[in-house]
Formats: sequence, C-alpha cells, structure tokens
Amino acid sequence: MSVVGDRVAFITGAGSGTGQAIARMLAEDGYSLVLVGRNRAALTDVGATLATPWLLAEADLADAAATGAAMAAGLDWCGGRIDALVNAAGITGPLGKPLGEISVAEFDAVIAVNLRACFVTLSAALPAMYRRKSGRVVSIGGTHGQRGRPGRASYVASKWALRGLHRSAAIEAGPHGVTVNLVMPGPIGVPRMQGLWRAEAAATGRAEAEVIAGYTERMGGVLGRISTPEEIAGVVRFLLSDVATNITGQDITIDGGTIL
Repeated sequence: MSVVGDRVAFITGAGSGTGQAIARMLAEDGYSLVLVGRNRAALTDVGATLATPWLLAEADLADAAATGAAMAAGLDWCGGRIDALVNAAGITGPLGKPLGEISVAEFDAVIAVNLRACFVTLSAALPAMYRRKSGRVVSIGGTHGQRGRPGRASYVASKWALRGLHRSAAIEAGPHGVTVNLVMPGPIGVPRMQGLWRAEAAATGRAEAEVIAGYTERMGGVLGRISTPEEIAGVVRFLLSDVATNITGQDITIDGGTIL
C-alpha cells in the first residue's frame, strides 16, 4: 500500500499492550505506520484495524541484523521519510533470580531486545531524520531505570542503560532539529502483567482479583492505581505533537506517584 499523508511513524512492539495503543492513536492522528516486530499474526490483526496506510516490517528484535533490515525495508516503503520513531517493545526476562543464578544467555536476551534493538532503530532512523532537519524519537523505558530491584538485575540494567543511550542521542540529535525522549511507566495493565497476576493467583490459591488488589496497593503510588496502555500512549502522542518541540533528553515518569 502506498503511503498517504504527511507523516510516517515507525513503531516497535505494536502487537499488544502499550505499543498497540500507540499505533492506534497515531493512526487516528493521520500517521502512516511501519510496524516492526516478529509476531506477524498480532501485527497483522492490529494493522487490519487501522484506517491508515501501514507496513509490517517483520523482525525478531533480538536479532540486530534482522531489525536493521526491517528498518531499511520501512524506509524504502516510505521513500526515506520518518517523522517519528517509537520504541515500545520490551521483555522482562528472568524474574526473582538473584545475581549468580541469572545465566549470561538470559542476561543477553534482555539486553538484546530492551537496549540493543533501540540502538539499531536509532542508528537507522536518525540519519533519515537529520536529512530533513526534523524528527521525534520516543522510547518506552520504565521506573526500573530509576531504582534497583532485587531479582531483576538484567531488566533493571537494560532500563538504566536505555536512559544513557537516549541522553546521548538527544545531545547529538538536537542540532539537527530532532528530539529524543523517554517515557518511564510504572506498572501498566497490559497482557504481560495480567499473565503474571494469573500465575501468582494459581500458585498461591488466591483469587485473581485479590492478587491485583494487593499489587495495586503496593505499586499504585499515591494515586492508588495502575496506568492503562492508553495513558502511556497519550504521553507519547504529546511528545510527538507540535506543543512538545522544545522538549528533549527528558525522562517522563508515569507511575501514579510511586517514585517521589
């Protein structure tokens, strides 16, 4: 399908959760979309709901070469134009494992998706943005990149490193008219979290509603609730909008006041 409209956005992780909410919002805003990821069925289902031109650029984000090829295919499809890059893909990796029990392979798998894939997409997108002296990059980090957590060393390390990557990118990109920002959510009610709640309920014999209530009490911050994917997507939409042209190198925390 040929590109129609004045703006093109590339999105990773659009097959579910926050990435899917972002894709739908940007389609509403008139962006043509390049959906980068490995879950062809999920991305095709999302694309079928969009009233805008879109391309599925299939790639396992843990594979740097495949991710680079997907970005190149997207740029070819849209004639080299990219107005926005949104990195929304991520994995949690091993949970509850202390250092000493996490394998190198497990650690590398988290870094590959959460950090290296962003490096690859940035490396492909920024030169195209520089040529037009315009562009926006927004990636999804997380509050694990603002503190330490036991049993989650690989995930926490990936999110802290993501902040450094984006700060450096913001400094390099600024003179070219390109902004680079991170959105830092706390817990989000996405399918991945819902799966963890179901697993905990099954393991403990408690009702799922009880598990969710306890989690919300612990992690919901001063506002006492967990964010929705649409709330995170709305902040991404803001950072891509014309009223955010002078915001760059920032970490925007959305956690209901958990970290104060």
